Amino acid sequence: MRVVVIGINYPPEVAGIAPHTATLCRHLAARGDDVNMVTAKPHYPAWRVFPEHGQSGFLRQTLDGVRVIRVPSYIPAKPGSLIRRLLYDGSFALIAGLKALLLPRADVYLYVGAQPAVAAATALVARIRRRLWVAKVADLAVNAGAAVGIIQHPLLVRLLRAVEYTAYGRADAVVVLTEGFAEELLRHRLSERKLHVVPDSEDLDSFRPTRPGAETRRRHGLDPDQPLVTHIGSIGRKQGLQVATQAASEDQTDACWLLVGDGPERPAIERSAPEGRMRFLPFRPWPDLADILAASDVALLTQRRHVIDAVVPSKLVTYMAAGLPVVASVHADSEAARLIRRAQCGLVVEPEVPALLRDAIAGLLADPDRRRQLGAAGRAFAESEFDRSRVVARQAAILESLAGVPGR
Repeated sequence: MRVVVIGINYPPEVAGIAPHTATLCRHLAARGDDVNMVTAKPHYPAWRVFPEHGQSGFLRQTLDGVRVIRVPSYIPAKPGSLIRRLLYDGSFALIAGLKALLLPRADVYLYVGAQPAVAAATALVARIRRRLWVAKVADLAVNAGAAVGIIQHPLLVRLLRAVEYTAYGRADAVVVLTEGFAEELLRHRLSERKLHVVPDSEDLDSFRPTRPGAETRRRHGLDPDQPLVTHIGSIGRKQGLQVATQAASEDQTDACWLLVGDGPERPAIERSAPEGRMRFLPFRPWPDLADILAASDVALLTQRRHVIDAVVPSKLVTYMAAGLPVVASVHADSEAARLIRRAQCGLVVEPEVPALLRDAIAGLLADPDRRRQLGAAGRAFAESEFDRSRVVARQAAILESLAGVPGR
């Protein structure tokens, strides 16, 4: 099977959807499929092109049997405005679409991401090539943009939302991560026969630590005896990590609050962080990140009050696979809160209320038996729902069902 994948994120990015896209591409390549990945220069979540990929023009490389074509596109240093976001999505969609047309015709085309313009470009490529295509949708961009204030006018929200749902409605199959996500699309008249609910996966065996927790802490300048509360991933507007800086300022447990990651809001978070109580590390490669999680006592998840996602933040699945109890400052109706309640792997508190977050963290740190119970429940749930071999096989089967079928 020959597959062309179009998506703006791919490793060496380690946050967001990039690792999950790579997992599927590697699985397909390992079994003998011909895979071309058309993507942007790596830049997320810092919104800066990685130094080793900074040269202009197109870049070609082969990673784990996958031919990766990186196209030049506009990467905004500050992605917090609608115009910059539209230019970001649109420039990549245009150039990636043209590049995909120059590749040998695929048996099936796959779009991955949360950029409706890129989905529309994939649809056009597939139509010109007379092949079917799959949309693997990571998030609903308009809902996310409205939640964090990037899109504010109600009429504009409705207009862009119509464009987004129309783009996904053109796909021959749509893969979403949760039932809540599927329900949202069905409410907007997407055909139920096209929908497939397939979660992202984790390599559960990779979470075994390579060194003792005390050694990991010393390697990163952390006190081996201090309780450790850890957040990994993007530090952006959606995460609303100001609640964590305030909670840490009021924390009486002597815990260290560790933020591992990067993003446009990191400088502001660092400026407001309580001295001596909150530490920052850049993204760490695997297995170093697995060691940090294994050395932690509690995992932290935060989102702003108005974020009611139809998707599960990928860090939550990682926390569960690592066997860490989770404290989530998120909306009670968010998909993250629903998953935590379903898996019984943590505590959910009202978002943007530092005292509630502080008290939930303190309560768990004072109760090691409860931490072990919640962590074990999360790990067991991950083993039953997010096992990599089963998940990627389901994703590949959807592509196979459409491969080689002439487009409409």
